[in-house]
Amino acid sequence: MSGQPVLIAVDLGTTSCRAFAFAPDGRVLGQAGRSYPLRTPGSGRVEQDPAELLAAADAAVPAALAQAGAGPGDVLGLVLSTYLHGLGALDARGAPLTPVLTWADGRAAPQADAMRARPDWAGLAARTGCPPHPMYPLYKLRWLREERPDLWSRAAGFADPKSLLIRHWTGEWALDHSVASATGLVDVSRLDWDPGALAWAGVDPSRLPALVPPTTALPLLREAAARLGLRAGTPVVVGAGDGMLANLGSGAIEPGVLAATVGTSAALRAVLPVPRTDPRARLWCYHLAPGRYVLGGSLSSGGMVLAWVRDRLYAPDTPYETLLAEAAAVPPGAGGLLFLPYLSGERSPGFNARMRGVWFGLGLEHGRGHLVRSALEGIAFRLASVLEPLEELAGPAREVRAAGGLARSPLWLSVCADVLGREVAVPDQVESTALGAFVLGGVALGLFPGLEAVHRFVGVRERVAPDPDRHAHYRELFDLYRRVDTKVREEFDVLARLRARHPPGGGGG
Repeated sequence: MSGQPVLIAVDLGTTSCRAFAFAPDGRVLGQAGRSYPLRTPGSGRVEQDPAELLAAADAAVPAALAQAGAGPGDVLGLVLSTYLHGLGALDARGAPLTPVLTWADGRAAPQADAMRARPDWAGLAARTGCPPHPMYPLYKLRWLREERPDLWSRAAGFADPKSLLIRHWTGEWALDHSVASATGLVDVSRLDWDPGALAWAGVDPSRLPALVPPTTALPLLREAAARLGLRAGTPVVVGAGDGMLANLGSGAIEPGVLAATVGTSAALRAVLPVPRTDPRARLWCYHLAPGRYVLGGSLSSGGMVLAWVRDRLYAPDTPYETLLAEAAAVPPGAGGLLFLPYLSGERSPGFNARMRGVWFGLGLEHGRGHLVRSALEGIAFRLASVLEPLEELAGPAREVRAAGGLARSPLWLSVCADVLGREVAVPDQVESTALGAFVLGGVALGLFPGLEAVHRFVGVRERVAPDPDRHAHYRELFDLYRRVDTKVREEFDVLARLRARHPPGGGGG
């Protein structure tokens, strides 16, 4: 043993599981990750093998401990963070009957449309904090019941990645209020399964995990401890959802401070002391921890837009710095080129899974740098579309904390500040989700008195103020962007019907 106590934050993400060994003073003593693929076996299908998720978690923890030089007796506990909206079916023994349908899986779009056709849909969205969208497990369950009745009848239970991991390591069939609040099945004010949502999905609560607070600690099973190199009975804090923990880990938990995360997808979020849902269903509202709720909006296409542009327009493995340098050489506004970045549909604020990307104003004068810059500005315009209803409901924002891969780009930070018209602050801790999990776990285990302890561990390394002239220019472009968005929006239903009759062929590589 090293003699240095550690708390292990485990972040089960969309494409990898990462484990961080934190000292009680917030230093990361060791970290390790294991990746796994997203599988797209057909149109609208985005799946994962649950065995691969669990194997990655089993491998990441001992690797992080080894890097930290820590032994079993040094580990104070484990705390869990997972991505949201996944769902899979289990048999009576708890073995998977299906892959995990991830947040990006769009097969439940007809079920989400059916909900919006009901006169009472807004009431359900207000209770659950989840506007109708195929990403939510509520609609995935309805899809399974309607489209796969054989699987539906065989399934003894339904699980997301968090409840799978809790069961794998503790043997308990449980799910935290935080991840559960992002299923569309939970009354966010009562933090319990919503009877109306359960009835519409056609699922009995006995087929779902028990709901527990995010600070709940469960003992590690003996066989799980052997795999992880830990002691049986080590506390496993069930934790929260990754996006909510990113707000906590970036220090964005006070009024007027928002968190903007741009990873594969993107989100803009505020933390409130009470649940507040959007009567116009433009935003979602999820639970973080007792007395903390997260109001925000997500973009289906964030950093994946830049990855898509690179893969299509540049040589393989071109560094992103090359793209960003070419974009930086182009003036703001990308020469009058606008990009609607709906490569995988829209979540907030319109929640339309059928929308697709549009370049508007493309001309012979435009080169790759214009395309890249317009993509970056398009993501920022989407964040601005979320900012307006967010400030309407949560109050004015004085600062936006930026996290995710693009937060390392001076160009992106400048574009974001200029489009939003708000100061963008970059936390000095880049792993905001892991740090948020560490703080929540520390509260659960009695290391810290409350979530405000995060301010001991995170500061601001850089602040980027908006340029007034560029902001004025972007406001004009944003007004045009919204008009274009409105005019093309209704045509995507027509396009979806055409695509269904004539699916896209090859040529995607």
